[in-house]
Amino acid sequence: MGLKEKCTEEKILEAAKNVFMKYGFYGAKMQDISNQAGINKALLHYYFRNKEKLFDQVFEGALAKYFEQMLVFSDTSLPVQERIFRYVDNVITFLSEYPQMSMFIIKEISINQEMFYEKVAHLKKGSRIHLITLLQQAMEADEIAQFDPVIFVMNLHSLCAYPFIAAPIFKAIINTNGVDFEDAENLKLKKSVKEFIAFKLTKTNEKK
Repeated sequence: MGLKEKCTEEKILEAAKNVFMKYGFYGAKMQDISNQAGINKALLHYYFRNKEKLFDQVFEGALAKYFEQMLVFSDTSLPVQERIFRYVDNVITFLSEYPQMSMFIIKEISINQEMFYEKVAHLKKGSRIHLITLLQQAMEADEIAQFDPVIFVMNLHSLCAYPFIAAPIFKAIINTNGVDFEDAENLKLKKSVKEFIAFKLTKTNEKK
């Protein structure tokens, strides 16, 4: 593929990502994608024969970027808590750049769970470790407190993603109440999530 063709394909994928994230698979139109990419519809179909093939590539790319943030869990040179802290930094920074990503993935998974499982199985090939496994291993080694790792992961992902999913609600609440809140780099959010992690992992906080 030549440089010009590669640039055109990248332009199409970026436009498709924006349209699919805004409207979802069923609401998106190829005409909207071609308009945003600045090309005609015939050229769009030349690169991607139909909406299904284009969506498939966009969705897999979205999942791949999301899973990239989890690679730090496999870094055995770092303590468990530091690995999770770095994941929080990575995923919140990622979601600040792609604030619609969580809603996009959730919406499309709810429509087609089988596709999601196939994509995850494909992307998880290799040596990467899941956070639940990391926590279970650390608890077995008596490195961290004992707790339900599944509930922990649910809470952690909620704390990271929900502020972006519900951003319009929070902005309305802040504006209505005249609260002076500024967290452009999400430093307050990252600090708050890390405080939750440190509290849960610290053995002195275990119930006796």
